Amino acid sequence: MTPPALHRVFACLLLAGCALVDQKTFAPAPEAKADSTVAQPPVAVKVDSRVPLVTVDFSGPPPQYEELLRYAVRAAETRDRDVQYDVVAMMPNAKDAEQGQSEAAMVMRSIMLAGVPAARIHLGLRDDPTLSGREVRVYVR
Repeated sequence: MTPPALHRVFACLLLAGCALVDQKTFAPAPEAKADSTVAQPPVAVKVDSRVPLVTVDFSGPPPQYEELLRYAVRAAETRDRDVQYDVVAMMPNAKDAEQGQSEAAMVMRSIMLAGVPAARIHLGLRDDPTLSGREVRVYVR
């Protein structure tokens, strides 16, 4: 065999082991997709990993939290004058959202009475089925 013919034979042998790149390469078969959804465990509820500055429990009698909150806000403000606050109402189910919203607004007003402008306070609602009652958590960023 001549050298150019030998090169062609080697090229054919090398290309015989290759697969063509097509849609199947990037889009898996529907059967594979159906199998992967069955094998996956259910998605867990994402819980906030931050430690709250203050947690106010609203599941019982009206809490007396204003003095503790004012002290915590003053301590946070001495560390950083531009600190941002996240006031998050936590409830065991979503049907208590309206009540949680009003409780978070009450905590926000207490923070504002401590001298923090409303622009640095952010309200939020979250349901967590593991909770036994309603609470409002204050986080700093």
